[in-house]
Amino acid sequence: MRIANIKNWGKAEKQTAGILCGLLILCLGAGAWYYQRYVVSQSELALSQAIDSMASTQVDAIGHYIGSLNQDLQRFTSRDALSKAIKQQEPVTIRSFMSSLEKAFPKAIAIRIIPRGTAEIDREHDAPIRFAELDMITRAENHQPITVEAAKIKTRWQFNLLSPIPQDTNQTPVATLMVTLNQNAIAELLRDASPDSGKFELLQQFGRHPAQLILSKGEASSQESLTKEIPNTLWKLRFSPSQSTVDAANTSLLPFLSIWLLATALVLSGAFQLCRRQLSVSTGGTRTVREFDQKVREHQLSNGRHMEDILDIEVNEDDEDLLGGGFQQAAGAAPELDQLEGDDEEPAVALSDELIPAEVFRAYDIRGLADPYLRPEFVDRLGKALGSEAIDQGEDTLIVARDCRTHSPEICEQLIAGITSTGCHVLDLGIVPTPMLYFACHMISNSNSGVVVTASHNGPKYNGFKMVFNRNTISDQGIQYIKQRMQQEAFASSDKPGSVSQQDISAEYIEQIFSDIALAGDITVVIDAGNGATAEVAPRLFEELGCKVIPLHCEFDGRFPNHAADPSRERNMRDLIKAVKKHRADLGIAFDGDGDRLGVVTPQGKIIWPDRQLMLFAKDIVSRNPGTDVLFDVKCTRQLNSLVSSYGGRPIMWKTGHSLMKAKMAETGALLGGELSGHIFFKERWFGFDDGMYSAARLMEIMSLRDQDLDTIFSSFPELPATPEIKIAVDESEKFQIIEDLISHGHFEDGRLTTIDGLRVDFAHGWGLVRASNTSPALTLRFEANSEEQLEEIQEHFRAEIAKIAPSISF
Repeated sequence: MRIANIKNWGKAEKQTAGILCGLLILCLGAGAWYYQRYVVSQSELALSQAIDSMASTQVDAIGHYIGSLNQDLQRFTSRDALSKAIKQQEPVTIRSFMSSLEKAFPKAIAIRIIPRGTAEIDREHDAPIRFAELDMITRAENHQPITVEAAKIKTRWQFNLLSPIPQDTNQTPVATLMVTLNQNAIAELLRDASPDSGKFELLQQFGRHPAQLILSKGEASSQESLTKEIPNTLWKLRFSPSQSTVDAANTSLLPFLSIWLLATALVLSGAFQLCRRQLSVSTGGTRTVREFDQKVREHQLSNGRHMEDILDIEVNEDDEDLLGGGFQQAAGAAPELDQLEGDDEEPAVALSDELIPAEVFRAYDIRGLADPYLRPEFVDRLGKALGSEAIDQGEDTLIVARDCRTHSPEICEQLIAGITSTGCHVLDLGIVPTPMLYFACHMISNSNSGVVVTASHNGPKYNGFKMVFNRNTISDQGIQYIKQRMQQEAFASSDKPGSVSQQDISAEYIEQIFSDIALAGDITVVIDAGNGATAEVAPRLFEELGCKVIPLHCEFDGRFPNHAADPSRERNMRDLIKAVKKHRADLGIAFDGDGDRLGVVTPQGKIIWPDRQLMLFAKDIVSRNPGTDVLFDVKCTRQLNSLVSSYGGRPIMWKTGHSLMKAKMAETGALLGGELSGHIFFKERWFGFDDGMYSAARLMEIMSLRDQDLDTIFSSFPELPATPEIKIAVDESEKFQIIEDLISHGHFEDGRLTTIDGLRVDFAHGWGLVRASNTSPALTLRFEANSEEQLEEIQEHFRAEIAKIAPSISF
């Protein structure tokens, strides 16, 4: 700011200006040194670390992928039945193994069993055996290390997996199993590499020969690169970052500039004030401080700006966030809907609670008694809200499905009418299990969103809706947002309603599982569909997988006349236990009403509760993917924690609820999750959603490859005395308050409290849980301990504390 003509300055003012200029130059120099010394070097270090991290992640991923393929191969070669069939020349058994191998390795060009000493050069085969392959076979026959090598045959790449087939306890190979994988399997090596991160190059190098480029993915804009060797292979991975990776690593100038400007301002301001004091006491000065201030004020007046005007700056709404203003909504709050055009005169009026009852909007779905809650007016508004939301999210089609409850057809028809009134189209799948709706959202090209009419395991008087947008099951705030749309009638409108079409996706669903699951040998299975939505597709699926299927209650009947479609209740498993024993089946499987949960019975009639199923799945998956996260809900056994850790995984306890678990899996990148209720989530080889039928197929795959029955397999996993889920009916409006009061006023001094979902208290000798059910007006309790006496002790402790809060509750 120009204060006065420099010509009129006195000696003291010129000295002040000189001091300030010197200090400014000094600050500039200090800032330049700091920028080069710390900001630039920090950016270089961050980029180096980013490059190393991205390269290491892909090297680990390739190593795990190759290791997983080798483990799958060795499961077959370790089977005594295969060795015996080769020695005794049993073509039927060998063909059965070859069929299983083809399912296990769908990307194979050739699968060959080569008897010891018979390998020959064969250059004409699609997967030729040349001297390199012959050498690998010889090394396999002699139990020497085999290094994975890629071979370029004409214009394509392929690589071989080999494993010797032992013939006796001395492990002398009777033959070698050789699987040749195609170009698509090569591409899988970089399946997890993000092309936006930079350029990933898979190289192969023999000795001092020039490296060969096998595979490349992404583009680079930087000359920097890093090459890492992939253990147990002749391969290397070279990574060069993209511009976005470089930009992300660069340290932002804004914090540096902010700090430098502030420091410079403070230094100059301090020096200026000192000089002013010196002027005020100097007898030889030509101006007093008052005269100096007067000239400043005269200058401001001459330019039409008062000192006070500096504080009169108006902030536009668009700029409010720059100052940390109040336009941002509270974290986790449901977003407010914009008022519709034409509503300027009167704000939208919320509909009454009678039309939109709050109690049906639960933590992870909408569910309640069909009568009186799910009236036609309610369903119509819900359809309009869902259709409007789909349109807002860029979808023009919603996939709709239903279960077989008696009122589901009418509710589904009303729902479709509401959706199409917004101009959104509908693809109707008919009666299918909920997992098939999830599957459709992943596989159908013109929509990633949908809704299924179902009340899952609840009784025949209930119904509800599970909703998916952009392949994510909505929960909590997402469901409250839908409620808000309904209350404010914030619906899209269209002159032309959306169309309705039908599609049967059962064949595609069965084919997808068939191509993923490899069953070795015949399996007899009893399937109890509980008269629910899996009644038709489940028997078809397991027959296609080669099982002998004994159906039980596999007819659609929305009244559920035989038993409730809820495999988490022991009484609902009695028919299945009897059938398994009667038919001497290898196992029995049961599904809930909409097929996203699994119950399992062993040949001896023992129920394997889902948290113990999860132990087996965790051991299987973590062994192939060390370090992966495994999720389980608060109702699961504490044995899961130690088991997952012992196999090199990371156990994570989380809230109960299928949509909450799926959201947490997406957040953590976990490959496996599960709940005591029977929801099992596979991200390895599947899509990450809960699917009872796929979970059962994975269980059978493990069982068949181990060549052991389920009783033997699960006998190796620890089992402590525990109660099943105990449900206590309470008023819907009181259940959450009871939990809050128990957390606040309960006395559990010698226990560790976990309150992520209800109240779980872990003691040295066991644990207890009480939580509010999100699907019914009830409290859910469960207990586990090292002994029956300690189990009763923990239950008695909870009885006493709950009685203080709610004396009417007993269990």
